[in-house]
Amino acid sequence: MRANIYAKMPSTIFIINPAAGHGRAGRVWASFKEAALRLLPDSASAVTGQPGHASALALEAVLAGASRVIAVGGDGTFSEALEGVMAAPEHLRRNITLGAIPAGSGCDLARHLGYPGDRDGLLDLLARGTARPMDVGRINYSGLDGAPRQRHFMNIAAFGLAGDVAHQIKASGKPLGGTISYFVSSVLALLTAKAKTVRLKADGKDLSGRYHLGVLANTSSMGGGMMIAPGAKDDDGLMDLVLVSDMSRLSLMRNFPALYKGTHLASPGITMSGVRRLEAEADETVYLNIDGEADGKLPAVFETLPRAINVIAPRGLKP
Repeated sequence: MRANIYAKMPSTIFIINPAAGHGRAGRVWASFKEAALRLLPDSASAVTGQPGHASALALEAVLAGASRVIAVGGDGTFSEALEGVMAAPEHLRRNITLGAIPAGSGCDLARHLGYPGDRDGLLDLLARGTARPMDVGRINYSGLDGAPRQRHFMNIAAFGLAGDVAHQIKASGKPLGGTISYFVSSVLALLTAKAKTVRLKADGKDLSGRYHLGVLANTSSMGGGMMIAPGAKDDDGLMDLVLVSDMSRLSLMRNFPALYKGTHLASPGITMSGVRRLEAEADETVYLNIDGEADGKLPAVFETLPRAINVIAPRGLKP
């Protein structure tokens, strides 16, 4: 696919990250390709070659006139495709619908949207699913080199323990798959957890304190199935801010299983509230996790862009 805004572009572009899920995405696409391209004859596919390539391919597709971009991979692949779409002029972005064939290690977005887990169900979704608007998060933050950066997210952006886990996963990979690898890495992080003093301003309200974890959630789950924000609404113009305050490591371990059931919010020291804008800074290093990826550190400003993108959703289903 070449960058040429005047070229004839198929209406649907599949962007495949063959490395996602330790190669699972490549195998899944091989099983989908013939049926998907036959089902949607005005479509084409493009394969990523390196990190960040999905963003460039998505932007190229939007500029050339595509109307649907389907990411084949995990949440990281979808997040890259989102970044490319958000880089396009708004009048073009508003005509784009994003979707996914979940084939990575986490796939929390597909879980939140209620995507079917079988091949025929996903093909039916591509053919009959409806487009609906969804909020997008925007974060301005500090890169690991200290340079200012900006990117967008669909699922979550987090700091503290989730950032530590993301950095550990980045170093070790996901040899046990997404859900188990996140579980193991999370347990290891809890064993050495230390709350950090973070200055927070949520829609102008001072929430500064000592926290183990802060999560801005647009969708309900993270980390391959942790129900961090049960009942999250992704089109209400708010992010659900989940804060885990200073508590003992034993208390953290006791609360951890509840995270997979979404019952952790009943525990003392864990709160959730809706916010449009959050400013966060700290005097010590506090790592970020953006849509499951280790990327940067505080300070950061998180903002909600209401109903900024359209996504393919099962007909009649709205979280």
